Amino acid sequence: MGTIHKQTSATASPSWSYPGVPLSEYRTDASADITKQVLVGMTEGATDFIVRYFTIPPGGHSALDQHRHQHGVVVTHGKGRVLLGEQWHDISAGDAVFTDADEIHQFESVGTAALGFICVIPSWAESDACAVPVK
Repeated sequence: MGTIHKQTSATASPSWSYPGVPLSEYRTDASADITKQVLVGMTEGATDFIVRYFTIPPGGHSALDQHRHQHGVVVTHGKGRVLLGEQWHDISAGDAVFTDADEIHQFESVGTAALGFICVIPSWAESDACAVPVK
C-alpha cells in the first residue's frame, strides 16, 4: 500500500516541511544544522530506492563524500555549489545533479537562504556512508 507525506510549507517558502517525517541524524563531519528526512524508504515499503530531503543552512556544506552508489539530486530551494570530482558547479532551484558511483562530491549552500534538495539513492546504499578523508 502506498504512502503520502504531505509537504506543508507555502510554495514560496525557503524550505519544505514534512511534519509527519522524523528528522534523521546527518553526519558529524559536515556543517551543523543540516536536516535530513527520509520521505520514501523501507518504512514506507520501498525496497528498491530511498528518497531523502536535505536542507543545508546558508554558508553550510555536506560532508566530502565518496560512495559505491549513484545519487540523483533535484534542487528544490536556494542556491549552492556542488563538487563533482575536482570541479565545482553552481546550482539552484530546478537543477538536477547526477553523482556517479565512487565520485567525490560535496554540496554547499551559498547566499542568504538554505539549499534544499531531494536525493534519490538505491535502498542498499543508506548505510554506505563513506566520507573521504580530509587532508
